[in-house]
Amino acid sequence: MLAAAVVVVAGMKVASPVVVPVLLALFIAAITAPALLWLENKGLPTLAALLVVIGILLGAGALLVTLIGASLSEFQSQQPVYQARLETLFEQLQSFLAQITSLLGVSFQISDFASALNPNSIAAGVGKAVNEIGALIANAFLIFLIVVFMLFEVSTLPKKLETIFTESSNSIKRLAQFKRSLQRYLVIKTVTSLTTAVLVWMMLAIIGVDFAVLWAVLAFFLNFVPNIGSIIAAVPAVLVAIMQIDLSAGLWVAVGYLVINNIVGTVIEPRIAGRHLGLSPLIVFLSLLFWGWILGPVGMFLSVPLTMMVRLVAESSENTRWIAVMLSDRAPSS
Repeated sequence: MLAAAVVVVAGMKVASPVVVPVLLALFIAAITAPALLWLENKGLPTLAALLVVIGILLGAGALLVTLIGASLSEFQSQQPVYQARLETLFEQLQSFLAQITSLLGVSFQISDFASALNPNSIAAGVGKAVNEIGALIANAFLIFLIVVFMLFEVSTLPKKLETIFTESSNSIKRLAQFKRSLQRYLVIKTVTSLTTAVLVWMMLAIIGVDFAVLWAVLAFFLNFVPNIGSIIAAVPAVLVAIMQIDLSAGLWVAVGYLVINNIVGTVIEPRIAGRHLGLSPLIVFLSLLFWGWILGPVGMFLSVPLTMMVRLVAESSENTRWIAVMLSDRAPSS
């Protein structure tokens, strides 16, 4: 079993360029499938309902690409200004640290610190992030086609599963329960992420930070990444606020992100979501690292749904049920 697990993990890591678009398409299809089924239940023919859902996806995708493209283009045009401002702030920081170390009589080598935080390194990191976004947008058409074909199968998939598992009603029940849990998680996470993005945009617009729409979109997507996503989303907005305005503005932006994430993450989301994941908090964090290592940023994005899928598969056999117990957030009843 251990050898087989190693082979499967290694295969997924090697095949990640193919696996990642399929998983993203599955994620989008799981979110949009309830809307398709709702339209069909209202009497709309399957093809017409599918066209409506595809039209909404195309409109949302075009709007997203337009907003991100315009913001990235403007950000690149302003990059020399930000880099010059960052160099000035960095020189001031170096001078301040030198004064502090001389007063305290502490030997502090600032060269390593400088090499890690110099403007060129930060600019290179931003450029790498931009390239990642560009590669994802380049695969958008392939992902969209996979989503369309997956939505074609939504209506017939339950009957196919009933035929496959005709002798095991428990398997059908577990699959149905998993589908409901996954769709509930994705829909709730999408709503709370959208709420976070709107609040972030309003906060940044009030403070006057550039590219508020871009940072709001980033907050929307990174809110799907458990534990550290909200922290990562705040970093570029805080840096831009410091470079564009001053240090106090950066502090206000950081406080704003902290308040928004606490309100959404600890007040709003638990009230509407409840304990629907059934995953241990430790497992959620470890799955973030594991799937991120295998599939990259998209793996971090989809770490919770993928771990839920692993738990479902583990529950289907007596030999692997212990894995499901370890992944669960509750001790088994005696």
